[in-house]
Amino acid sequence: MAKKSSNKQYAKALFEVTKNLKGEMLTKVLMKFIAILVRNHKLKQSERIIKEFIKIGKKEEGIAAIEISSARKLDVEAVTKIKKIFGNKVEESESLDELLIGGVVVKTEDKIFDVSLKTQLNKFKQLLES
Repeated sequence: MAKKSSNKQYAKALFEVTKNLKGEMLTKVLMKFIAILVRNHKLKQSERIIKEFIKIGKKEEGIAAIEISSARKLDVEAVTKIKKIFGNKVEESESLDELLIGGVVVKTEDKIFDVSLKTQLNKFKQLLES
């Protein structure tokens, strides 16, 4: 039985083979890649593969992607300070989470930095109970 490939594996393969291609050669490789997706019944996954491809490209360029959640809309200065912590090339997305009460939660690809008031209160409660 053949091992199934993940969307991330397809995206990584596409990134590697198209890295320095342009013009007609790029078009040929993309057409072959689409044929592979059709053959492997993965064409419906193409949107997810493209998202993974974009993530890989940004990572290769040294661009950090962060997601900032807060109880209320943050001002530009606060967002700028948060972005600066993660480097020079940072792409952020913001979302509101009224359950946080206050503070922020910042998610990267592999880490969560939770400095929300809710988490701090829960830690304080645990400290009092021990």
